[in-house]
Order: sequence, then structure tokens, then C-alpha cells
Amino acid sequence: MRQNQFVRVLPALTLTLALASSAFAGGTQGSFTLLGPTGLTPSDASSNGQVVAGYNGSSFWYWTRDTGLVTIGGISPSSGGAGSAAVSNDGTRIGYTVINPQTGKTEGAFYDIASATTTRIGSFGFSCDLAATSCWGMSGNGNMMVGLGWHNLCAARAYTYTQAGGLVDLGTTVPGRSTRASSCDFDGDVVVGWQDLVDGFRQGAVWKNGVQRLITTTTGAAVSEAGAVSGDGNWVIGLGSSANSFRGWRWSEATGYIALPASPIPSLPRGFPTGISDDGSRIVMFYRTQFPPATAGEGYLWVNGTITPLETIAAQAGITLTPDIRMALPLGMSSDGYTIVGTARTAAGIQGFILDLPRPAPPCPADLNGDGEVAAQDLAALLSAWGTAKPSEADLNGDGSVGAQDLAVLLSAWGVCQ
Repeated sequence: MRQNQFVRVLPALTLTLALASSAFAGGTQGSFTLLGPTGLTPSDASSNGQVVAGYNGSSFWYWTRDTGLVTIGGISPSSGGAGSAAVSNDGTRIGYTVINPQTGKTEGAFYDIASATTTRIGSFGFSCDLAATSCWGMSGNGNMMVGLGWHNLCAARAYTYTQAGGLVDLGTTVPGRSTRASSCDFDGDVVVGWQDLVDGFRQGAVWKNGVQRLITTTTGAAVSEAGAVSGDGNWVIGLGSSANSFRGWRWSEATGYIALPASPIPSLPRGFPTGISDDGSRIVMFYRTQFPPATAGEGYLWVNGTITPLETIAAQAGITLTPDIRMALPLGMSSDGYTIVGTARTAAGIQGFILDLPRPAPPCPADLNGDGEVAAQDLAALLSAWGTAKPSEADLNGDGSVGAQDLAVLLSAWGVCQ
């Protein structure tokens, strides 16, 4: 089912404060952008950071440096629509929530940027007040949407949707209790979210091939909802509980539960991880209290075990910010881990921000085994990854799969790396 949406290009209301001169030779430059006017909430970015999506007080939008802000309609969380905006890795599709004009209820939907068209996903035939289904996340390849769908008597259920498989109810393992799916990996094999327990506590949940697994600490205590998963499907991040002093956490099948660092600010004791890179090496998070406003916290980037304030990260990248800016509420990150989006405290009020960190240029991308040349071992590595649909180093052209075009790139780079 497709419907055309009214598309309006707003004036260029972005303010790029500073550009890094060249943090990495051959890589990209860094920048910091405030989105105006106030009330814009960015929540996700494409893999290269070129397309950002979010919402305002009434509807959804996307942003690029070329187009500025483009409204795409729908009904935002601020207007009762629930969910969030999501962007495919290649920046061609946006997941959001719209109103079905026939039913007057919400439905998750895909927005295709090139054609400016919307495809709704439908519902389970029930609604709770305004809501029927809502978008909370989308696979990196843009084929799967996940979120929350309502059943009879306002029972909420985690769902997945693909064009081929339709709307799938992930069910509940606690009779009479709700579930929600919040995110999934690149190809939709791993879905994460929460399971409502008998006492109303939301426990972190992972669905792999439709089978649910609940997340606990090393002592078996329940932790709260899972919010994101790495593109390769290996790492899950989520919120803590009283059992672990409300520390954010990361989890994999291989390691089990691992607590993220405790807050360096005693007055902001709770950790909220919100985004993770494809390989799990970078996590964006913030620390705050349990009390509003959410923007009273402080944003950090976790890189291989170390947390650093986002303002320091920007300074290290050569990006100059005015002293009044605090990136307090980072809400999402590109799958490569170099674009962070969210809302910031500024002298002009709360504003959406886009932090683009310099992206290093690999010296020789086709050198898959890192020995300084492109040769037979690299060819073997590429062939062993042939057809891979998850993020892979062998995906040399970045189209989301390993195939003939990647082979052509490798062969054209044959020999000693320059």
C-alpha cells in the first residue's frame, strides 16, 4: 500500500559552527551543526552521516547538507504517534509513524527519499486509543521495520515487518504482559527490546530467529530494556536497573552481561546507552537522573572501554564549540560510529545537533588481512564472505553485500598498498 506524502523543503536553518581542518589525511573533515528552530529532535543517521532523520512537535523530517530540513509528515511522538525515526545505512529509506487515513490510527511506515512516497505496514486489526502500530527501528539494509503493535484489550506486542513476510507478532513469554521491539541488526536476524514482567518491570530481551532470550546480570538479576544492537548482531546495549545501580550495559552471547562504566558525575548516576557501531567498538550514551528534563544530563562516547565527554571528543577532532553548548542528550549514531545526533543545551535553548567526527580513510581497504598488500589471501577472504548480507570488511563498495563489484575493487587494487 503506497500513499504520496506532501513534501516541503524548509529554508536552510542549520548553523555549522566549525569545521576540522583535516584530522585524518585522506579521510573526511569533522563538523558540528545545530538545527534550528528549537523543537527538532534528530534520532538516527545513515552510515556515512549524510542523511539524518528525526521529528518535531507534530511530524517527521529528514536532513541533508544539500536539502536542509525536509518535512515528510506522519505523526511524531510529541503528538501521540510514539516510536522514533530510523534511517537505512545507505540513507535511501526512513522509518517513521503515520496516520492511516482510512482508520484514523497510527501505522509504522517506510519513506522512500528518491520517490517521496510512503509505504504503510498495516496493523494487527486492533488499536489502543490512537495507536495501532508504530515504528521504533529499522534494519541497516532498510528491509525490516520493528516496533510495537497493539492487540485486543490494549495488549502491546513486539513486531517485525518485511515486505516478504508481512507483519509478524513476536509474542510474549509472560502471559498477559506486553513486549516491544526497539531495534534490529543489519539484516534483521537479531531483534532487541523489552519484555514486560508480572510486576510491570521491563526486562531487556533479545529475539534471534524469533526466539526470545531475557538479559540478566552475572548474578541472574534482571536488567531493563535493550535499546540497540550492533549491525553485525553480536552486541546488544541497554538500560540498567536497581540490581546493577542503574548502569548501562552491553551483552553478547559470547561474553554475557558486561556493565558499562559508572557515571563520572555523582549527581547524574544513571547510564543510558543509545547507539552502537556496526562492530560494537563505539557506544554513544548519556548520564542523568531519573527526573526530567532529559536534557539535564551529559553525553559521552564509549570507545573500547573508555568514556569521554562529547565536547572533549569534538575538541580532539579539531571542532570548536562555543562554551554554552552541551551535547546532553545523544539519541543515535551512524552505524560506522562517526556521526552522533541528539539534542543539546545551548544559550538559545534546546536544539537538535549533528556531530560529524572525521572519518579516517583506510590506507588500503582491499588489504583484508592487513599485511600491506592485496594478494591471494585477500581474494580468499573476499570469496569466503561472498553473498554476506551483514556488514563485512569485504564489502568494499559499501552496498551492503559482498559480490562482483567488490571483487572488481579488490582486483583493481592488486599488489603492494601505496
